[in-house]
Amino acid sequence: MKLFKPDFNKALKQGFYIRNTEKVARELIGKVLVKKFDTGDALAGMITETEAYLAKGDLASHSATGKSKRNAPMFEDGGIIYVYMIYGIHHCLNIVTERAGEGSAVLIRAIEPLLGIDRMKELRGVSDIKNLCRGPGNVAKSYAFSREDNFKDLFHQNLFIQDFYNPKPKEIIKTKRIGITKSAEIELRYCLKI
Repeated sequence: MKLFKPDFNKALKQGFYIRNTEKVARELIGKVLVKKFDTGDALAGMITETEAYLAKGDLASHSATGKSKRNAPMFEDGGIIYVYMIYGIHHCLNIVTERAGEGSAVLIRAIEPLLGIDRMKELRGVSDIKNLCRGPGNVAKSYAFSREDNFKDLFHQNLFIQDFYNPKPKEIIKTKRIGITKSAEIELRYCLKI
């Protein structure tokens, strides 16, 4: 795989996100999430696992019961962040999709670290690079995402998703989602074969 260098000129535009949530979830595989800090540190990692949460017919989606204070970002135009907390411990990073009023998003489940690995290890408090960004709670912690990041958009120099690797269809596995009980039969999880 080629070397990665953050380049805001290669950042995905809003049109990428204002589309069908399943397509966005699949096509985020191979893209790179870049976050820069005021200190100049940059974190970057290739997205390797996602889960789509739909506006209609998906009881596992936070939007299934309608708009609330918690899930309000899901009802905005695609291309912003929705962060929520599970088990009172872990934050989870979601990318909002489709048009305002829909209520859909893509959960980022795993990332392959590319830049800022030492900072990620420090934020996570672990040294094992293999599991550094595996699991949605670990992704958010490695990037220092919290609920304060809700509604932030992905269209500025300090936070964006960049085009990087375009996997072939056979390199992406589609399966049932993990850790849910409602609408568990729907295949909306996408993973890069590594």
